[in-house]
Amino acid sequence: MTAIGIDQTPERGRVVARARVSLRKFLGFLIAALLLAWVMVPLAMGLLWSLVDPAFPWSYPDLLPRSLSFHNWENVFRITNVVGAIQTSFTIAPLATILAFLLSLPTAYVLGRYDFRGREVVKILILLPIVLPGMVIALFLSRVFDFLGLSQTLFGLVLGHTFLGIPFMLRILTVSFEAIPQDVIDAAENLGASTFTKVREIYLPMVLPGLFAAAIFTFITSLEEFNLSFVIGLPDFQTIPTVLFGFLGRHFIRTDAAVVSTVLMIPSIVLLFAAERFLKTEYLASAFGKM
Repeated sequence: MTAIGIDQTPERGRVVARARVSLRKFLGFLIAALLLAWVMVPLAMGLLWSLVDPAFPWSYPDLLPRSLSFHNWENVFRITNVVGAIQTSFTIAPLATILAFLLSLPTAYVLGRYDFRGREVVKILILLPIVLPGMVIALFLSRVFDFLGLSQTLFGLVLGHTFLGIPFMLRILTVSFEAIPQDVIDAAENLGASTFTKVREIYLPMVLPGLFAAAIFTFITSLEEFNLSFVIGLPDFQTIPTVLFGFLGRHFIRTDAAVVSTVLMIPSIVLLFAAERFLKTEYLASAFGKM
């Protein structure tokens, strides 16, 4: 009996371990499928609504549209200034991203590499623009911009979008600088590396993934910003979100709103796929490999 029990115990342990592994895999696949459905179903619904043929309205109990056409796309591009809004949005977003990077880099380096009193408080304060309601920030900034003559100007819009993007840029760059091991810096200095060499061989490769992530967050934040664009930019400057919200007012036009929503979300999806492809651990490994 004892021998049989001893023989069965390892086998039972292996069965339990395999069952746990199978359960973890099943839960992993289930969560992945739910997340995929959570993301893809709204995207697919938006795309389908943008292609609904006006001659065959999509309504209950139809599960899918009875007929598809590009009539809504042609209508939106004909009756609205969506082309000009796309040009404005894709002018403001890159400029705001570059300006946010230039303004955030020195502060992020200090916060990430130096320890001083009040450092954690500063790291919390820089996130305040994310916490405050967007319309509140837009209204306050509009008063300042009116006084400075920056309302209804492209530079004013770029400056406002930069203000909203700085918390993302600053926080992510700070974490990137914090993640650089001091031992690597000390070793490079002991080997006689110059400041330029340290920047090129250590700081840049290690901060580059964080910079790319911060740039994507800042770019998408600018691209999707409505409050500042509405308060500061209109009527002289329209962006994609201001055109979109024009279809979400009193006369709600779902099909036209779906067209503009699709135009707005395509760049975000492309950038997210680019981020997934770019942000790999090999970048950190390659930085150590150069030492």
